[in-house]
Amino acid sequence: PVDPDPGAVARARALLAGARRPVVVVGLEARSVPGEATGLVEALGCPVLTTYKAKGVVADGHPSVVGPFTGASLEEDCVSRADLIVLLGLDPVELIPRPWPYHAPVLDIAATKHPLHYVEPDAGLYGPLAESVKRLLPGARISAWTSDEIAVLGTEMKRRMGFGRGPGISPQEVVETARRRSAGRPRITVDAGAHMLSVMAFWECREPAEALISNGLSTMGFALPAAIAVALHEPERPVIAFTGDGGLMMCLGELSTAASRRAGVVVVVFNDGALSLIDIKQRRRGLERRGVGWPRHDFARAAEGLGCRAWRAETPEAYAAALDAALAVAVAGGGPALIDVRIDAEGYGEQFKALRG
Repeated sequence: PVDPDPGAVARARALLAGARRPVVVVGLEARSVPGEATGLVEALGCPVLTTYKAKGVVADGHPSVVGPFTGASLEEDCVSRADLIVLLGLDPVELIPRPWPYHAPVLDIAATKHPLHYVEPDAGLYGPLAESVKRLLPGARISAWTSDEIAVLGTEMKRRMGFGRGPGISPQEVVETARRRSAGRPRITVDAGAHMLSVMAFWECREPAEALISNGLSTMGFALPAAIAVALHEPERPVIAFTGDGGLMMCLGELSTAASRRAGVVVVVFNDGALSLIDIKQRRRGLERRGVGWPRHDFARAAEGLGCRAWRAETPEAYAAALDAALAVAVAGGGPALIDVRIDAEGYGEQFKALRG
């Protein structure tokens, strides 16, 4: 059963029936039920936000998708307007540790009740998500949200996530160029670090698990080995590993593994010579800048020494050309390829402030 309490479904249906401006937040547990998640959102006609791990559960580009939900300030303009917050498969491990800022009632639909959470729900359904959604749909009704309102919320969130233009290649440009020039809907893996803000904001996913990220514990050194695993499991599909230079240095030797297995991985290195996310936090706290910077390494030469094809890019044109070449190598079964992108990191601080407050 979904819940041993026979009144749980009735309470959840009552919350849905009484809500005029619900907002749905989709979390990682919902990756196995994209159809049901999309069906619930469409039955309510309301905005939906997804955690990083749930990106693509409701396809990016769906008119109800507003943007990401991380527990930070970026989504507050949308969620603070809700008269009911529906959490669908949300595991609180994904959220940034901060007090829950909302006062609207909460309906929690999850595989299990998490004993440590940021909010105590007003009603909860715990068990198989597909069955829970099925039981709720009779109580769902189209909300008072208009399509124009939802579109404006999404446009404004996208604007705030923007990196801005500088003299070099911006992280946003790295991601958007890769998205435009990639065929075959590649899967991506994303390392922890400042670059993940742009990757998760501007890469579009049409189905669950198209973007794999170590969100939650946010382990550095994740993207490259995860990409190798994806390439070996699904060799017919391209895979791009987006990694910072700090994360790559933690697992650089795995390039040799990729080369020996001829894994079709394209590694894109955001090379700024810093642990930029920690650098930002040091500055925001007024601390001395310490232990977060180094001379920019030549990852292209290192990759070549480990058996990979590799390019360096310092201009948008050079990056686009390198990306085309690297994807061609990977798709043709030529093994791994790496692009060392010298990025302009000046906008990270403002982007971090916009996203997390």
